[in-house]
Amino acid sequence: MVLKNSKVPLGTWKETVYTKVSMKRTALKRKTPLARTSFVVKKSVPKKKSKVKSQAKYKKELDAVFSRFIRYRDDGQCFTCPNKQHPKKMQNGHFVPRQYLTVRWDERNCNCQCYACNMLYGGQGATYAIRLAQKYGQDTVDYLESQRWVSVKLDIPWYIEQIAIYTKLVEKYDNRGNEGSEEYP
Repeated sequence: MVLKNSKVPLGTWKETVYTKVSMKRTALKRKTPLARTSFVVKKSVPKKKSKVKSQAKYKKELDAVFSRFIRYRDDGQCFTCPNKQHPKKMQNGHFVPRQYLTVRWDERNCNCQCYACNMLYGGQGATYAIRLAQKYGQDTVDYLESQRWVSVKLDIPWYIEQIAIYTKLVEKYDNRGNEGSEEYP
């Protein structure tokens, strides 16, 4: 194998490195000269379009407001164990899992739980069911279980309405807490 315009055959690495290949150099010429610009380039900033919230964003916002309401309603007392902490450190535990939208925001289905009961012990379903039956009656437990399989279609106006309702309720609990409430461990 011989390089173009070279008379030295390629055989070893050293021969390849030291072999000169003649290349023709051409000057680069622009058809049009570059325009000179000042150092500060002014760009027009496009106006931001107002983004419309998706239904998923409203669902996430309702989850946050509703969870806060439940934790303040129960005053930080875990539903399945004697643990009591500040409501911000607690979680919103569901008897019927959150994936079932029919009872996801039902106040009877949700109660304040500590992290250990809700996450580490899987919500303590048996204890939760017993306490739920004591609080609301066995009929409510059966109703919540039966509503698990009911299909529901929720729209954005419903989410907006529920967010407004629970935001007002949370503000009521916040104002009550500012007056002087019990100390939390």
